[in-house]
Amino acid sequence: MWLFKLIPIKFFSQQASRPSGLFGRYLMSALFNKGNAGINSLVKTALSLKNTDHVLEIGFGPGELIHAMANIVTQGSIQGLDYSQTMCEQASRVNAQHIANGKVELKQGECASLPYDDNTFDKACAVNVIYFWADPSQCLNELHRVIKPGGQLAIGFRNTEQMQQLSLDQNIFTSYSNHDVLDLLLQAGFIDGRIAEQTDKPLTSYCAIASKGAPDEST
Repeated sequence: MWLFKLIPIKFFSQQASRPSGLFGRYLMSALFNKGNAGINSLVKTALSLKNTDHVLEIGFGPGELIHAMANIVTQGSIQGLDYSQTMCEQASRVNAQHIANGKVELKQGECASLPYDDNTFDKACAVNVIYFWADPSQCLNELHRVIKPGGQLAIGFRNTEQMQQLSLDQNIFTSYSNHDVLDLLLQAGFIDGRIAEQTDKPLTSYCAIASKGAPDEST
């Protein structure tokens, strides 16, 4: 996609953070679908989805991972939260049938204050969005709150080494090492954290997976 090389770095980074307008709907959606295909697959595999799971995705973008998970979770449900109205609209089109069937529900909102009850979800995930969280600790605390004891969280990301290969506005993107992400999960109360890795082109994909233990295990 040579066209993206002509776009100012700050504008492109802002659109990656919060897609908007026709640029977000069409160009960023196309880029997300192409660039996130491998890491979406890695996260989906890491979650070991069951057909009865109740799943939450934060920052679902164009909704391709939501759609793929909904095809597996045939007797469960998928909730999605994204702070871009443009992506909510795009993902709603992609998942129109699942939404009509009551399997998928998408909302616009912020991860730092999740509109869900405690201990709601069996699994949760977020792909390529941790860079944009103003307070990652608060977001992960909220995710820990809404995941059931024994449930899992998967964070798909490109680490600092990978992100340094890209031309991005560092005032918009905050990069993390593998150790940084695992440490954030531990601080939020998650246990048994590990990193899965997948060689994609042109960048390597990483997925941090951790569990929510029983109350006496997470302290």
